[in-house]
Amino acid sequence: MKKQPKRSVLVLARSITAVVSLLGAEGMLYLLGYPSWRGQQLSVSSDQYETDPELGWKSHAGIFDLTGPLRKESFRYTNWSQGRRATSAREPDQSAGGRPEVAFFGDSYVQGYGLTDSETFPWIFQARHPELKVDNYGTSYYGTYQSYLALKKSGGRAAQVFYLLNGFHEERNVVAVSWVRVTKAPPPGFFFPYAELSRGSLGERRSEGELVWPISRLSRTAAMLEDYYELARAYGRVHNKQRVTEMLLAKMDETARARGGEFTVILFDMTPEQRKSYRQYLESHQIALIDCGHAELNDRSLRLPDGHPNPKLNELLAGWIEPKQVTVR
Repeated sequence: MKKQPKRSVLVLARSITAVVSLLGAEGMLYLLGYPSWRGQQLSVSSDQYETDPELGWKSHAGIFDLTGPLRKESFRYTNWSQGRRATSAREPDQSAGGRPEVAFFGDSYVQGYGLTDSETFPWIFQARHPELKVDNYGTSYYGTYQSYLALKKSGGRAAQVFYLLNGFHEERNVVAVSWVRVTKAPPPGFFFPYAELSRGSLGERRSEGELVWPISRLSRTAAMLEDYYELARAYGRVHNKQRVTEMLLAKMDETARARGGEFTVILFDMTPEQRKSYRQYLESHQIALIDCGHAELNDRSLRLPDGHPNPKLNELLAGWIEPKQVTVR
């Protein structure tokens, strides 16, 4: 009969096998660049933003001369009141009437991330149409839900409302794990607003972010386990992300119409499947749209290094909006 090894030897052998396997897994994940959040800043915290009790955060009023990896030269952010970015050299009197109003909502594409004021497409649109009063409510990291909240908060005036929809807004609307993961606790008052489908209607929810587990900072394998845990926990709401986004677009349309204005969705960066699906939804619900599915969207010379539109693409975008007639009231 073959002699069995001592229990201590088996324990040692199994321990060595487990350690070697773990180190192998760690090495493979390292080579694959996992997890990507180790090299990212995952919270909105700078002088350009401030917390907001309804929106989570908004642009902070002021003038900011910035530099960064996106551009060699400095660029200027001028933020007006109510979380708006400047669309002209001087902020107009909000109480003064006389000009038809146009309001743009959306994320950093609308805000003009990495660009000086005059290079943003709402500024370009305003310069082309001095007979209009143009407001830019675009804010970095916003999705459809925060844009909807910003629209409701913007006041009751009739306006031509444009919302620029990117495909990745779906995950922001339902706070997918990749969106709300943070490496440090957000500042007091900061939160991620999101919508959740419940019994056929939208419920308003808030998340303070999913803070990375301490052990995930040390072990990539632990980070992967955390990912699977969070994905399983969020599956229900993320599974409905397109339906939630469609319902939010309908709510934005209802809000604009209730004020005597009009609403138009600008379809921008998205997959062919998303573009087709949203076109069908908007057309079937008689919501106006501008489809920017032009070849220029794939021209890297029209983008900043991180993919944001550069001034040339914003010039084109302002032109693509032109066929949509602005109603003079």
